Amino acid sequence: MPVRRLPVLAIAVVVTMAGCTSTSGVTTSTGGPPGTVPTSTSTVPEPLNPSTTALGDAVPFTTVGCETADGAFAVLCRVVDLVDANYLEPVDHSDLAAGAVRGIEVIPPSDEPDPVEALACAIPDDDFAALCEAAAADLGATGAPEADVVARAIQGMLAFGIGDPFSGYLSPQELELLTENQSGAVEGIGALVEALEPSVEGDVLCRLLSETCRLVIVGLLEGSPAEAAGFQVGDVVVAVDGDPVVGQTIDAVTLQVRGAAGTEVELAVERAGEDLSITVGRVALDIPVAESRMLADGIGYLQLSTFTDDAGSDVAAELGGLLDAGATTIVLDLQNNPGGSLNAAVAVASQFLDGDLVLRTQTRDDEQRYPVQDGGLATSPDIALLVLVNAGSASASEVVTAALQEAGRATVIGENTFGKNIVQRIFPLPNGGAVKLTIARWVTASGADYGRDGITPDIEVQVPVDAGPNFLVDEALRIVTEGEAA
Repeated sequence: MPVRRLPVLAIAVVVTMAGCTSTSGVTTSTGGPPGTVPTSTSTVPEPLNPSTTALGDAVPFTTVGCETADGAFAVLCRVVDLVDANYLEPVDHSDLAAGAVRGIEVIPPSDEPDPVEALACAIPDDDFAALCEAAAADLGATGAPEADVVARAIQGMLAFGIGDPFSGYLSPQELELLTENQSGAVEGIGALVEALEPSVEGDVLCRLLSETCRLVIVGLLEGSPAEAAGFQVGDVVVAVDGDPVVGQTIDAVTLQVRGAAGTEVELAVERAGEDLSITVGRVALDIPVAESRMLADGIGYLQLSTFTDDAGSDVAAELGGLLDAGATTIVLDLQNNPGGSLNAAVAVASQFLDGDLVLRTQTRDDEQRYPVQDGGLATSPDIALLVLVNAGSASASEVVTAALQEAGRATVIGENTFGKNIVQRIFPLPNGGAVKLTIARWVTASGADYGRDGITPDIEVQVPVDAGPNFLVDEALRIVTEGEAA
């Protein structure tokens, strides 16, 4: 079975845009508007006596309920509340607690110790009792700041307790990175990476890097510093400026690689059993979200690389230029587009649809409908439309492809898409960070669900492994000129 890969434009462009993501309240959740935190109603055990709960070198601790929480543990309590109220499926607290303990154990602590003499451990209920012991032991052994221990617990809670590679904790710095990604303007080296773990069905996405969850370079931006420095697709990043990546999230590693233009970063990589160290300069990357050109008389080509917040207006501008140039056929290229903003997906699809609905999203107990937006430039059936996809076309790309295919508006060409039909929301936290949670599934207007196998093209084309970037574009041009798509 071929490897199904979802490009994550981490070092150069995007980290957490692999899912349809909303930070502005577009999606519906059961926990109120973005940023709100439901009040916990969990029962908690009686506080424990510090003198009876000091374990070895562990700092003494008391256990209190979330209603009295403050500081770092207040953030953990809020994350639990957010998971309870908003995650797509109910999650057992014992699983969350076990994940939190594992996070403390396996994620490296901060390099800036700030020892505490005693710990007031706030937990939602007695399922989390072992978390207090693990936190107290870690504080005693490492002298790590309390906030750092709690952050690792939250990371583990989401990475291991839920088991969803698309949900996770974002530190304040990582949240800033996500905001930067959504704008499409970054400074970096121009390498595209994924966190991948082998499975019996091929590589699968993972979130917390480990000995098996590896950070793999899957693409290089043309003309980028990474390409010039000699990085290759398939290189496994193992360290950044001497710091191992094991135990970190892909977001955290991206922060290390990013930096001001004109500075340098050293990456240690593994390549076919060989260890290499490559130093590369950072630059301001001009990454066009949408590009267009005329392929032939009457045939326009529009490539969309990712669904940033402005992708809808970018597509409209490029599409308008093609139509003004006389295009009567549009080839929309969504190959290796990992998705992004759900708003942008609706806006892009609406440029070609003259109907009622683009998609629906379904939470645990609610549904939201996303209507076609008025003002599409290419809604006329006199404008032929072809959509190019492959196994790297995911999430928002699949929203657009499925809507156009189901409406009979486009002929889809290429390989089966990735198969990711989740919607996520960013929930800000009082420490300046956030959690990204899967809150819904999306389906087409008729209810079709592509979350398992992806979208099957109308015309299936197997793309060779060594094919160039224009292989499917050339195939689409041949199909148009020979009339196969009619």
